[in-house]
Amino acid sequence: MAALRRVFGALGLIVLAGCSAGEGVGTDRTTRPTLTSVAFTELSGWRDDNLSEAAAAFRRSCPRLVAGGETRIAADNGEQRVGADDWKRVCQRAEQARDARTARAFFEQNFQAFAIGGQGVEPKYTAYYEPELRGSKAPSRRFTIPVYKKPTDLQSGKPYLTRAEIENGALRGKGLEIAWVEDPIGLFEMQIQGGGRITLVEGGSLRLGFDGTNNRPYTAIGKVLADEGAIPKDQVTAPSIRKWLQANPQRSRDVMRRNERYVFFKDTRGAGPVGAQGVTLTSGRSVAIDAAVMPYGIPVWVDTMRPGARGGAATPYRRLMVAQDTGGDIKGPARGDIYLGSGNALADVAGRFNSGGRMFLLLPKKN
Repeated sequence: MAALRRVFGALGLIVLAGCSAGEGVGTDRTTRPTLTSVAFTELSGWRDDNLSEAAAAFRRSCPRLVAGGETRIAADNGEQRVGADDWKRVCQRAEQARDARTARAFFEQNFQAFAIGGQGVEPKYTAYYEPELRGSKAPSRRFTIPVYKKPTDLQSGKPYLTRAEIENGALRGKGLEIAWVEDPIGLFEMQIQGGGRITLVEGGSLRLGFDGTNNRPYTAIGKVLADEGAIPKDQVTAPSIRKWLQANPQRSRDVMRRNERYVFFKDTRGAGPVGAQGVTLTSGRSVAIDAAVMPYGIPVWVDTMRPGARGGAATPYRRLMVAQDTGGDIKGPARGDIYLGSGNALADVAGRFNSGGRMFLLLPKKN
């Protein structure tokens, strides 16, 4: 199981009208895209990217690609197949792609770029990050909120205790506490992200990964707040939700409890968050995709717009990434959820990232 599994997607807080604001046309998994071969010169920004970073991320996926057998991608204009031997060949060559020059030559000589398109297929990008909380391995007057590991009596698919029941102490005394934190909103957001890091007052830190839920229904609190008139519907973003929760401590607990789903964690003991492919994620180089329609390990050229910090103007965001993670609301052949990195400084940008653009896949050449 991934250490930073995308449980609800980047916009999991703010689902409106029954679908994520990050979803739209093209999210139907039955929709098959067209894959049109293009030259690398047609990828805007290709010459400006430092491809050595992407090559390093790709090498992390190589053992999984080589061991995984044949890769297939269904397309409206014909299925694309990549055999294990093809992956083995390019992965061996990737070992030599250690700087910007050799990495560029590696990708251009060994891969063919394909534009993702077709009727009803519109690329959509969101973003996520690894949140951080302050905490302790022991409870205190400051750190009173437990972070729980998965209960032994939790059964797959069977509804368990609700969020309210757990927060009211139903699991107290069962030895399930991994740590204690002081920020209930931060813990709620960590559950939405599916993982995070706790900086311990004793020194060091804990990196937590997703380890299941209570099998209760998920309710996006952004929709709750919009429906109740707390936040205008057109202003609902992750930052605006966080601001409202912090400004309304008496009501915030009840609003968060409207989402009955509760996430349990495990200590991954890792140096970095691990995606659903089972490899450590790379800041700005790993992207979560719909694993039902796109295989892990595929290099993906992203062409979109990144929101500016603190509400600033969006700027072009064009770079090569690798499909190494997935998420609950990442559905469709052209959905990408970009891993921005670790730390709460990224929360604002990640929470407002919701952009269209273009998407290209890089598949090994047959040689």
